[in-house]
Amino acid sequence: MLGWLEQMFEGQVQDPKQFIQTLEQFQETESAQRGPIANELSQLIVDKRVDLAAVRQVLLETGRADLMDTLDRLLELIEPYIQEGGVDE
Repeated sequence: MLGWLEQMFEGQVQDPKQFIQTLEQFQETESAQRGPIANELSQLIVDKRVDLAAVRQVLLETGRADLMDTLDRLLELIEPYIQEGGVDE
């Protein structure tokens, strides 16, 4: 796992730009190697340590539709966990 990512944002809401950088890293990584990054991103979302509205706003402002699609696919995968934990998007 990428414990460094968790330590970087432990106990705080992450800056949307930092989350987007990690999302870019996820997108650029080979599919077979994405698991740990996906798990870390998912955990940040489920634990409410990222403001998804702010992330989406930055993506819209910067014209990063590709990353918006990547975020949407990630959210689709973890939606059952979000609903279980009561995480608001």
